[in-house]
Amino acid sequence: MNASSSILDVLLINPPWTRKGGNIWKTVASVMPPHGLAVIAAVLEEAGSRVRILDTHALRIATEDLGEKLRTGVEAPPKFIGLTGSTLNISYSYETAQIARSVFPDAKIVLGGVHASEKPQEAIDQPFIDFVIRGEGEFAFRELVSGKDPSAIQGLSWRRDGKAVHNPDRELIADLDVLPMAAYHLLPMDRYFPAVGSYKNLPAISMVTSRGCPGKCTFCYQPFGSLIRQRSPGKIFDEMTHLIRTYGIREISFYDDNFTTLKPRIRELCRMLIDAKVPVTWSCFSRVDWADEGLLKTMRRAGCRQVMYGIESGDQRILDVIRKQTTLEKIRRAVQWTRDARIEVRAAFIFGNPGETEETMKKTIDFAIELDPDVAIFNVVVPNPGTQMYDWAVKNGVLKTEDWSEYDLTKPVMTLSEVSGEKVQAAYRLAYRKFYMRPRYVLKKLFGVRTVADVRSIFSGLKGVLNVVGR
Repeated sequence: MNASSSILDVLLINPPWTRKGGNIWKTVASVMPPHGLAVIAAVLEEAGSRVRILDTHALRIATEDLGEKLRTGVEAPPKFIGLTGSTLNISYSYETAQIARSVFPDAKIVLGGVHASEKPQEAIDQPFIDFVIRGEGEFAFRELVSGKDPSAIQGLSWRRDGKAVHNPDRELIADLDVLPMAAYHLLPMDRYFPAVGSYKNLPAISMVTSRGCPGKCTFCYQPFGSLIRQRSPGKIFDEMTHLIRTYGIREISFYDDNFTTLKPRIRELCRMLIDAKVPVTWSCFSRVDWADEGLLKTMRRAGCRQVMYGIESGDQRILDVIRKQTTLEKIRRAVQWTRDARIEVRAAFIFGNPGETEETMKKTIDFAIELDPDVAIFNVVVPNPGTQMYDWAVKNGVLKTEDWSEYDLTKPVMTLSEVSGEKVQAAYRLAYRKFYMRPRYVLKKLFGVRTVADVRSIFSGLKGVLNVVGR
């Protein structure tokens, strides 16, 4: 944004995120770019709008400091203010809207994101929010800023004469190549870093190259639908090389729900990276039931150094209940293939699923130790609005609260008949202690130290584990 400009069309804010009892920055694990806002910014700039992004996460602006930052750090009153929010931090998005209204009373405030898409009535009922964009927001936001009649904008929720109006849904963008590259130039690119244990080289950044997931996991919401839509290998390659040349990026984390689903696309991207000898390492998310031994070896040659799998449980019955569509044996095989390809394994597990018992949670801990991934992440399952699990919890009357700030992956928000919430939290803490405090694991990490980044990762990880087990 040109600081000398007297006109600002759109200010996009990634809202502050504070936890009860303290600021998130005391325990923050990573800070990654707000991709959704950055792509919306690029679309708006393409249409001729003057745009600025204020990423309070990266700049570490606390909620109580936001008003002063808006008063002194924004060069001109914006016509529109765009906000985003997940279920966990939606209360802070609402608070940000209130603060923004007090500083810029004439601006139109627009809210998007997965929570607002699933709870549009709740969102539009907030007195400081003028418009809610449901689903993919790029083109709806562009139409709104251009002055199009709100009644004609698909995917928009708004007020007419004080009453909520929910326009028909907007179709998903079929070809993601029509979207411009994210507006990285509007972001504080030197402030981002991935989660502990997920990178080796800095500076590092994340990218998103597809939308949609064909999986049917009951705990996962699908804001972009089940149909996978992708960016072409050429577009991905161009963005990677732009990040390397412009910002000196040395490692990229692909944040697609399932990066490896469309195998021909990944093979072509790998071929381009290998042929061009692109100096970057990368990681991605995948599913064990789509693991491919040959593709993993090709990915390794192209710079892939870590794959994250959602393992979730060590009990087959629980895997079936949450519709993971896999087996324990397939999990073992995928982990071994990944290890054989000399790619690190990062594995995620969840406790507190419907049907969970003390025995199934013990199996999950034992399975994590058996698999022995390079990094293990343990969470308590959260039935976010828009998921099958949320609908089940509401229907069966087991949802404890709709205070969204409680949906933080560390405590149960469902009352299960087979196991208490206290037992679920105890298993969550025990998993971290038993997995990370094994002598074998500690020695493996110590003997694997090669760089200063390795040392930093070990100490940061230790701090995080102690924070969990000490609760």
